[in-house]
Amino acid sequence: MIEFDQELSLRSIGSEVADRIEAAIVREIFAPGEKLREIEICSRFGISRSPLREAFQILEGRGLVERRPRLGTRVTELSVGNLDEITACRIPLEATCSRLIAERPDRENVARELTLELEAMRDAKASGDFRAGFEANVRMTALSHARCGNAVLMRLLDQLDKAALRYRFRAYRSTTGILDDMIEGNAAMIAEIRAGRASEAAAVTAGLVERAWHTSRRLFLEAAEGHSAL
Repeated sequence: MIEFDQELSLRSIGSEVADRIEAAIVREIFAPGEKLREIEICSRFGISRSPLREAFQILEGRGLVERRPRLGTRVTELSVGNLDEITACRIPLEATCSRLIAERPDRENVARELTLELEAMRDAKASGDFRAGFEANVRMTALSHARCGNAVLMRLLDQLDKAALRYRFRAYRSTTGILDDMIEGNAAMIAEIRAGRASEAAAVTAGLVERAWHTSRRLFLEAAEGHSAL
């Protein structure tokens, strides 16, 4: 007999494991192209293969891993083409997100929340900790998405962000000065949101995403040229 009054778990073990593996992929603990060995990961998380395979299926849907018969599961490679496709979608969606926040009656409160993460980015810059700056930027992005007030837009941005964060981490790790640019750009975005200038907030955000795209793109092209010269 089914007990309908029993408390249900809102998330499966596979979903939780997928989120943790995703975080490791974004931060290149699992590198692009690396084979994910089931026995090792099951041992790490203390789980059986069934929830791990569920996690792999979720991650494949997010574009973070690829599964091939007899070859196993590997982290998807990063590429300029994929970066270009992600950015083409992100620019208008991120701009719309900022415009919607600037139109909110409680935009001052949202701006205050975003500023807390901006200050964390500034602290990271002062201490020379690129990883802390990246993590603060991730939190700021997630916060802005959560405050846009449009559930469909939130889902679209969440899906894009899962792939985009890998490129952002690589840029933070490899590029001197990107934290300065992100601080400056996000400060301008917050100022427009606080002032309720929706069109300006959208334009600043679009420019910020585009500059980050150019930085990441240049990284990959320079790396490709370096390999060709060897």
